[in-house]
Amino acid sequence: MTLRRKALLIVTIITLSLIAFVYVTSQGVLLGGFTKLEENYSRQNVKRALRALSDDLSSLGTTALDWSALDDSYAFVEDANQEFVRVNLADATFSRLRLNLIMFIHSSGRVVFGRAFDLDREEVAPVPASFQQLLSRDSLLVTHADAKSGLSGVILLPEGPMLIASYPIVTSGNEGPIRGTLIMGRYLGAEEIARLSQEAGVPVIIARLSELQLLPGFGEASSSPPGEESIFVSQLDSQTVTGYSLLRDIYGKAILALRVDMPRDISRQGQTTILYFSLILVGVGSVGLAALLLILDRQVLLRLDHIMGNIRRIGAGGDLSARVTVQGEDELATLAGTINDMLTALQQSQEKIRESEERYRTLVGNLRVAVVRATPEPDGAIIELNPAATELTGYSREELLAMKPSQLYVNPEERAKIFEKLASGEIQSAEVEFRKKDGSIITVRLTTRVVRDEQGNVLYFDSMFDDITERKRSQRELERLYNKERELREELEEEIQKRTEFTHALVHELKTPLTPVLASSELLLEELKGEPLIRVAKNIYEGASNLNRRIDELLDLARGEVGMLKLHLQMIAPLDIIKEVISQNLSLATGSNLSLIADLPPSLPDIRADEDRVRQVLQNLINNAVKYTPAGGAITLRAHQEDAGIVIEAQDTGRGIDEDEQQRLFQPYHRLEGDRERLSGLGLGLALSKWLVELHGGRMWVKSQKGAGSTFSFFLPIDGTQHSKTEVGKA
Repeated sequence: MTLRRKALLIVTIITLSLIAFVYVTSQGVLLGGFTKLEENYSRQNVKRALRALSDDLSSLGTTALDWSALDDSYAFVEDANQEFVRVNLADATFSRLRLNLIMFIHSSGRVVFGRAFDLDREEVAPVPASFQQLLSRDSLLVTHADAKSGLSGVILLPEGPMLIASYPIVTSGNEGPIRGTLIMGRYLGAEEIARLSQEAGVPVIIARLSELQLLPGFGEASSSPPGEESIFVSQLDSQTVTGYSLLRDIYGKAILALRVDMPRDISRQGQTTILYFSLILVGVGSVGLAALLLILDRQVLLRLDHIMGNIRRIGAGGDLSARVTVQGEDELATLAGTINDMLTALQQSQEKIRESEERYRTLVGNLRVAVVRATPEPDGAIIELNPAATELTGYSREELLAMKPSQLYVNPEERAKIFEKLASGEIQSAEVEFRKKDGSIITVRLTTRVVRDEQGNVLYFDSMFDDITERKRSQRELERLYNKERELREELEEEIQKRTEFTHALVHELKTPLTPVLASSELLLEELKGEPLIRVAKNIYEGASNLNRRIDELLDLARGEVGMLKLHLQMIAPLDIIKEVISQNLSLATGSNLSLIADLPPSLPDIRADEDRVRQVLQNLINNAVKYTPAGGAITLRAHQEDAGIVIEAQDTGRGIDEDEQQRLFQPYHRLEGDRERLSGLGLGLALSKWLVELHGGRMWVKSQKGAGSTFSFFLPIDGTQHSKTEVGKA
């Protein structure tokens, strides 16, 4: 189908669809609006009828209220004098007030006066028995809360519906006590309904509910709640619309329906308007369709044919320098200009492609890496290569182009497997072995790009071959050296293990004979109190204790080196521990003619640490300070909270430490120069203390100046964390 026919068909369908849409929409919108207007008129008519009925009922209530608040009525209900009846309750009164019923009822329930009147015949009639049944003592008609209360409404009697008004009989000043009730009634008959229709200006129908059972929407109306005035509108047929509302009696029960019928002139006028509108729309649409098709053909389709002819001519000739010509400044002229720009871009692109191909050939030719383009097996062939490929293989260009790619491989089957994985995308590169023309074997890294056609079939492989023979040889040498290093490391670890085992055995062998010496010397001290040999026993005990402490330090250091030194963490009070350690070492300081001073805060936070190890660190620092502080000096212990932990300091007034010595101070077995002969010990105290602090996640440091004493400090976090030996070494 040509574009002209498609345009004709599309425009026709759109125009007809638009006309149909407008017609359907107008039916729904305009006719719906007319129907809504019709319903509103119907509602207004019902409201006017209800207002007329309300006015009639209000007039009856006003009359009853005026009569009930008279001194004569107040006296009459008590003494029932006939003069009041003769003057006020004659037949003319019923006719003048349009009343069918007047009743005076004493507060005791006794009917003082009751008379019914037939307004059509203008004669007295008996009070209906059905009405008298409504006058019980608890009836709404005779029960009033106060002198100003009253009641008016509709009741339904077998004789017909009646407008009723009931007010308490009081004095002219509306004062009580209430002596009785005055009731006035008016039948809602044909004459009264005609008068209501005249007042409302619309024909009014008042009927019993049973007469409206078939009216649409009646079920919804009859079930509406009391006190809710609802107006319902229904379309009886195409000629009449009716509106109605329920009338409830004084007890709130729906008993009557007020109905107003109205001819559907508005809807008929709306349908006529829509018909005329649709005819006009069809005419305008037909003219517009013809004009649109003419303009479309002249201004678009013919010029588009011209553009297509130019494009076919350029495509057939392959001359990208030719251009499309179209007159005008509209979108088709812009399209022609865009096509001309595209032709210019294509022409420039072809020139750039030719330049790029030349640069690519130059680049590949100058690469030091071999580049080969080959088709897949089994009929694989080398179709392109660069000069580096001839240098790599030793073959000439002509020899390589005459060979199959598999002939270069030491293992030809390996080539087929590798390129199968390359084609599937399983691998991107591989290491293979080539046999050069001179017979030597080299190792190359093969990196390949797979080129496919539109169906996904492999066209050829672009591969780069990098000679990695020397690299592989170096890699093998590195692996040999690595294995040698691993063997040496394993030998070193074995030696460390042997040393650790020896240390444990040595400690065991030393502590076994030392234990009875300690026990015996301690017992001897207790037995020799006051004896001349007490000093000898004390020297034996102190020497044995000192040796036991050195052995424990040596054992702790050995455990730390192999990662067996563990902490027993719990919440402790550091301030109490510091005070206890100071108290235990007062005699040691006094014996060395030193002052041991506690400069402590009122409180410190509890920390999570190993209590015995914290005591051990403090004891080592105090022992170290006692050793290096001359007689008459002082040792001060301080503590304070810092960040998320506490800092404890041990300051002495010794001779200080050189900077060079400070760097090696915490190394095991290190003693200060000049003190190695004077003082005993292995030099493990500070190294072990630093290790224990770092196991808690803390740190230890020293500040000292030559001749100004030294301060050893350590930090412990509140939530101590046990570290491995490796972690401590890094700290």
